Amino acid sequence: MHAFADWLVDVVGSVPSWAVYLVACGVVFAETATLILGLILPSEAVLLAAGVAAAVGSTQIAALIVAVCVAAVAGDLTGYRVGRTSGHRLMSSRIGRRFGEERWAHAAERINADGMIAVASGRWIGYVRTVVPPVAGTTRMHLTRFVVADVIGATSWATTVLLVGYFAGAALATTVLFYLAAAIAVTAGLYYLFRWWRSRRVATSDADELTRD
Repeated sequence: MHAFADWLVDVVGSVPSWAVYLVACGVVFAETATLILGLILPSEAVLLAAGVAAAVGSTQIAALIVAVCVAAVAGDLTGYRVGRTSGHRLMSSRIGRRFGEERWAHAAERINADGMIAVASGRWIGYVRTVVPPVAGTTRMHLTRFVVADVIGATSWATTVLLVGYFAGAALATTVLFYLAAAIAVTAGLYYLFRWWRSRRVATSDADELTRD
């Protein structure tokens, strides 16, 4: 049993550090920079896996945290810019309608009512972190206020999720619970792969529509 655990640790640890940085930062950036990918990208699961990889591999957790935080803020700023330039058009597109009018309205209501608190806390809630940046741009929230709130929310979220994965990986690497973690990771991977396969055609058609618009 210990031999198998050591093998699993070696497999995770053998992932090149550049690949961990690239995937983690790419997913976090794209989730809020592009509305389409925000529907299907499992950013928290990816960050947990990246944290585990840093615990048992050559990836430096401090550098990973800094890189992911920068990617998160950059993605949010991109979403904010999209909302400021073409927010209403985005909401009325096919992909925008898939989010539902109530979700857009709820996000706008929260930003108008709570402002910076809504932006900072929105990063911690599933689909909300995808719609908050474009809604903030659409409602013309002041850029300085958005950036300050976003930096607080994005950095606290990314740091927390990565550290949970890191410490869990460090602990699980030498216990039987590692097998449970591996099983959960495989199951989650298969689930998100199925979601990606099911959403592929829809996402492609939505992208074509946005291009035509």
